[in-house]
Amino acid sequence: MSANVFLVPIDPENFDRTVRSAVDLTEYDDRPDNLADLDEARLWAVDDDSGNGSTFERMSEGDLLLFYHDGEYLATGRVGTTFEDEDRWVSSTFWTAFPTTRVYTVTDFTAVSAPKRAVNAIFDYSKSYTPGFMRVADSRVNADLSSIESAIDHYSKRNAEA
Repeated sequence: MSANVFLVPIDPENFDRTVRSAVDLTEYDDRPDNLADLDEARLWAVDDDSGNGSTFERMSEGDLLLFYHDGEYLATGRVGTTFEDEDRWVSSTFWTAFPTTRVYTVTDFTAVSAPKRAVNAIFDYSKSYTPGFMRVADSRVNADLSSIESAIDHYSKRNAEA
């Protein structure tokens, strides 16, 4: 069982188009082989300009994804399939201004609303810390992934009540 946690910054427009809503792939006969057997998928990627190739290479099926934007964590999910999209088919088909070859599918998507400071506390980061795309160090992951998801869900529900 995987125990990696990735903090993932998002561009809201592209994120809404391909993660918040699954993409219907049946309309695309030219899709990459890694997507050929899927009727739909939630798709995201690591920007080629981010320099995080080694972080992408450490992603495994089942790893926890925490998506954030503008001081808030907006969603959780799990890594599905990861692949190199050398032709940039996914980015040129679905995203604006996001050319990339390092693509992954997102499973178990859940919308949340948790403040950055609350999630930072889970991993013992300062309240104001804002990461780029990164893998949380093993020494900072002190609970199993489902417990982390539960804590974020708890913060999300508290936000909704406030």
